[in-house]
Amino acid sequence: MKLLLSTLITISTAFGASLKYKVYAPLFGEIGEVNIQYSTTPKSYSIDANLRTYGFAKTLSGNRAESYSSTGFIKNNNYYSNKFAQHLTYKNKKSYLEYVFDYKNKKVIKKRKKWVDGKIKTNYSKPLPYFTYNDLLNSYHNIVTNLKGKPAGVYRMKVAGMEKYGGDLLIKIPSKKVQQKEAKSMKVDGGGWVFHIVTKKRILKSKSGEIIFVVGDDGIAKAVRVIDIPIVSYIDARLTN
Repeated sequence: MKLLLSTLITISTAFGASLKYKVYAPLFGEIGEVNIQYSTTPKSYSIDANLRTYGFAKTLSGNRAESYSSTGFIKNNNYYSNKFAQHLTYKNKKSYLEYVFDYKNKKVIKKRKKWVDGKIKTNYSKPLPYFTYNDLLNSYHNIVTNLKGKPAGVYRMKVAGMEKYGGDLLIKIPSKKVQQKEAKSMKVDGGGWVFHIVTKKRILKSKSGEIIFVVGDDGIAKAVRVIDIPIVSYIDARLTN
């Protein structure tokens, strides 16, 4: 669920925003929600997000709870991460993941801790094999800032959190015709700018880890869809405010 939550994080151009998404699955209806708090100053940004699940999703996930944060600075309208953190609890397990961005030495340090039944099982700190200023939260804003309006095609972005896959997050911009079709399928009135990310991760057992975004004129994602999921085919998240 980690990347599902991260890719639901959306950035507005306002000074501060509180966003809520309802998460739906065919056959099962509403299965959860994502709440996001976002704020900026002229030179900095902060993002906090939380996921909670309902019904069968809560049972299957072991009462899973996830929270994320990203803080950093703004330069040329891009978000540069200083620190990304993830807290996760489910069943009898707890984990903490952190990325610290060292711009002076051009390094990203990954820190990981895991506990089972209150006993620490994993504890390490190591640099990533590449440097980037993108994490799993701020990358949405940077994609919209740098790629909206670009021609249809495939683009790449280095992201902390994608190190198992060489650090590359694959971004696909479909043709205008396909964008209109997908926005309609995802129940977004008036359409919007559509792009896909291909994570290669098995999000909810998705075969490709491919996610579709429909973005409004205000830069906020109106709907998000994870595709190629067994049994239900896809899972949607829709903005409610």
